Amino acid sequence: MARIASIEAYRKLTSSGIKVTQEQRIVDQLVVGYMTRRDYTLQELAKELELGINAVSGRVNGLKKKGAVIERPRRKCTVTQHNVTPVTWAYSSGSPSWLGTG
Repeated sequence: MARIASIEAYRKLTSSGIKVTQEQRIVDQLVVGYMTRRDYTLQELAKELELGINAVSGRVNGLKKKGAVIERPRRKCTVTQHNVTPVTWAYSSGSPSWLGTG
C-alpha cells in the first residue's frame, strides 16, 4: 500500500512539472515508513522506489551525515535474506521542508 501511494505521489509531482530528487523520494519513503513503524534496508528502498542500489546507498549515507536518518537493529532483509542494518527517519530532525509540515 505504501509503495503504491509513494509511486503515485511521485508520478503526480513529476507530471506537474515539479522535479523530485532521489533524496526527496528516499526521505518521503522513510517518513511514510516512520509513520507506519517500518524501517527499510537499502535494498528494500531501492526495490520500493525503483532506484539503483548505488543511488540509494549514496543518498542514505548523505542523510546519515546530516542526522536525518538513523540506523535500527539488525534484521533480515526481505530482498536479500541477509542480516543487515536497516534505517528509518530520525524524527528529531523534523519533517522535510518539501512535505510542507516542517
